Amino acid sequence: VKTTKWTISAENNATIVAVGDNVKISLQNAQEDSNEALITEVLPRATKLSRIAAGRRDSFEQIIVANIGTLVIAASAVEPPFRPGIIDRYVVAGLAGGMEIVIVINKIDLIADEDLLAVLQEYAEVYRGLGYPVFMLSAVTMESIDGLRQELIGKTSVFAGHSGVGKSSIINALMGNDQERTGRLSKKYGRGAHTTSSSVLLELDATTDSYVADTPGVREFGNFEIDPITLKFFFVEFLELQTHCRITNCTHLHEPDCAVLRAVDDEKISIDRYASYVKLYEEAIQREKKKRDKT
Repeated sequence: VKTTKWTISAENNATIVAVGDNVKISLQNAQEDSNEALITEVLPRATKLSRIAAGRRDSFEQIIVANIGTLVIAASAVEPPFRPGIIDRYVVAGLAGGMEIVIVINKIDLIADEDLLAVLQEYAEVYRGLGYPVFMLSAVTMESIDGLRQELIGKTSVFAGHSGVGKSSIINALMGNDQERTGRLSKKYGRGAHTTSSSVLLELDATTDSYVADTPGVREFGNFEIDPITLKFFFVEFLELQTHCRITNCTHLHEPDCAVLRAVDDEKISIDRYASYVKLYEEAIQREKKKRDKT
């Protein structure tokens, strides 16, 4: 149990209070007609999106949002350029946090090269083949915005992605630029633990309890304490194949008769997805090594 002077949280070595948390509060010291209250307890999180806290020497989990069911991973076709690696990082983080995955590729109106369009369509098909809905859209021309909106009906979703991909523009397009329905998710809670996140929760459709949250863009996204042994289970294309590996605890890196490596060689698994797996695995090994060196 993690505590501050005022607040109890079951989440050790993590953000005490995060956007979307369910909490117990105390009004004991609140002034009449005041909107302030003291958080006394943070309840267990059903889902979460988290990362390694930026600028920390120790391993500290920054909870970006909690108790939201769907993660919408936003990328852009250009400006900034499409980066499949960051998508895969978010996919792993979302799955590890118990979230459903949706992927959007914004700014397709800026594509001037047919070859680039073909490449992006190939990436989209890879992710669709894994079971993740993908929308190639434009927040400017509104192309595919209606389709995305229908996908999010009945859900509480959060948009996340690299800085500059246009998350807020997509949400504005989904909302019809109606910012009157904006409600702040985070406030300061007097003397208790608090969050200063600028995330907001928008009511997408009142009749179906549909909500959308925005989050600040990030320059880098580090997955928090993904175990190298369990990482492979967050790459869904590995799941059926790895039952055919000769070695039970195959890492899919160098072992003989590895079904995953054969599938990569046979182009049945995306080489970019596999490269993401290798990079994340190496990072996880390095984190474990640092932990051992400290003990």
